[in-house]
Amino acid sequence: MTLGKFGFVNFSRAISPGLRAGLLVAVGSALFSVPFAIGLSMAAIATGLVAGIVAIGLGLAGTAPEGRGTIPVSAHAAYDVGLAIGLALSAVAFAVTGEVAAAAFFFVTGLIQLTLSAITRYSAGPAHPSFPQ
Repeated sequence: MTLGKFGFVNFSRAISPGLRAGLLVAVGSALFSVPFAIGLSMAAIATGLVAGIVAIGLGLAGTAPEGRGTIPVSAHAAYDVGLAIGLALSAVAFAVTGEVAAAAFFFVTGLIQLTLSAITRYSAGPAHPSFPQ
């Protein structure tokens, strides 16, 4: 994190791909459990399960820059934005059908996913040390 032009913290590309992977697994876990826990419709539960599977799969595929079961780091940005757009479109679909709680849940989850993709540093390079050596 650096200070921006006006002295504010610049969060642009602040988190590493490894942290992004862990947060994406957390988002996927929330997509699995929250619709069921708050009593949403079966359609919302099924949508949450599918989106959760995608999110957890992307998170697990992003735990290492290379090797079996991973996808290229350069592709993660596109997949992350695609997941966010899919969640937002799900929110619109639920809003049109009158399921306000499901629409709100998927909209907020889509915003979280979009924010996560906006602040991720999509490079496989080593992290810079935090402390001077």
